[in-house]
Amino acid sequence: MKTPFDSGFTLIEMAIALFILALLMGTGLSLLSAELEQRHVEDTHDRLKDAREMLLGYALSHAAVDARPYLPCPDARPGTSVSSGNVSNDGQEDRNALTGACDTQEGNLPWVTLGLTPHSDAWANRLRYRVSGNFSNRNAGMQLSYMGDINILDAASGGIGIALNVPAVIVSHGKNGMGAINSAGLANPMPNGSNESANADITVNFVSRTTSSAGTAGGYFDDQVIWLSQYTLFNRLVQAGRLP
Repeated sequence: MKTPFDSGFTLIEMAIALFILALLMGTGLSLLSAELEQRHVEDTHDRLKDAREMLLGYALSHAAVDARPYLPCPDARPGTSVSSGNVSNDGQEDRNALTGACDTQEGNLPWVTLGLTPHSDAWANRLRYRVSGNFSNRNAGMQLSYMGDINILDAASGGIGIALNVPAVIVSHGKNGMGAINSAGLANPMPNGSNESANADITVNFVSRTTSSAGTAGGYFDDQVIWLSQYTLFNRLVQAGRLP
């Protein structure tokens, strides 16, 4: 005699089916999360390239009193003192109206001044920007003989130079956002590893390398770094008749 359960699923069969379904869903969500994260990385890389083009556009369209071009100043980060008439952390470049020099050589990328949209990375953190002083003074402008003072290395400790003496650098602090100013205008926690710390310590040396885990030398790293070389900058300016 058949019981009422002979034509259906047993509890064990149902449990196995639910386990397989959960496993498939977990795998699918993991793949979706990885794909989304890769898209964020690619979007941020595109935004950094757009920002670099904006720097070139600014230099092409701004001239010192002697007609020599110059690069924009950073927007000072929260707590940084600025000269009269300027406001830190508002998206506008902070430049001394009298001397023409930047109030600070490192801060946020001045997205309002540049007209950059979107102005943050894909994780909604503002882009960091540093510029060499002799490339950004409005009263003096730049010359073909100038060299920047910013260095891009492959590691903070004993790193090899990737690009030396560059005029400007732009940084996304990656998914963890450590060292960045977030969309609310507040400072995120500082990074722990030495490689990410190099991109957040207000010095002239920056690190650019592939993503690494917390257990590797120099610690976790997911920053993205792009720079403007003097050769690219001078080439564009010479072609446009802005230099020498």
